[in-house]
Amino acid sequence: MKWGAIIGSVALAALTSLPARAADMTPIVQRSATSGYIPAEFFWTGFYLGAGIGGGWGHSTFVDPFGSIASPSLKGFLLGGVVGINYQISSVVVGVEGDFVGSLAKGTTIDPLGNALQTQVFWTATITGRLGWAFDRLLVYGKGGAAFEYDRDSVTQPSAVAVVGSTTRGGWTVGAGVEYAFTEHWTTRLEYDYLRFPTKGSVFSGPGPLNVAGSVGISLNELKLIIANKF
Repeated sequence: MKWGAIIGSVALAALTSLPARAADMTPIVQRSATSGYIPAEFFWTGFYLGAGIGGGWGHSTFVDPFGSIASPSLKGFLLGGVVGINYQISSVVVGVEGDFVGSLAKGTTIDPLGNALQTQVFWTATITGRLGWAFDRLLVYGKGGAAFEYDRDSVTQPSAVAVVGSTTRGGWTVGAGVEYAFTEHWTTRLEYDYLRFPTKGSVFSGPGPLNVAGSVGISLNELKLIIANKF
């Protein structure tokens, strides 16, 4: 009888403790179910190389050799590369970047004298500083600096006599963009840049002894999608 009373007491104590044990285990089970790999915060510091495509549009302010003024609208396809370096301080990202873009932006208009004025941009290049704010893998930034381009300008008279001038220009650029790191080493960005090249004199030459002066100023907008590899 004594053994039966002892066994019964132990069994009763075990049964009454089960709900408490189950309650203690619930947070452990929940923690195990919800736990998992948490990726480290992305760090933007580093050197990078990239390539991009996009479109350009704008206009040139064209004073032709005969004193007539017109503004051809420019548009075309862009293809280029970029190189730069970033340094991150807390959430602030600072950097320096250079790019070179092959351009097919061109346009033609007719001036008041009936001449066809055409401007074609062959390439643009920039050297800029970047300043951005990082939200882990997302970077929002602005940029600004020096810009360069090479263009060819032509005037075709009603008599079909063409005069051509070309020049390399220096100017300035500002821009902004948003960039996302989709792996530890690869990023993609969408970027808009405005490039301004002040009016500069150009010598137009054509058939025979023709050698006359004119001037052209250019403003461009570039929208680019860029993929870069961060080292």
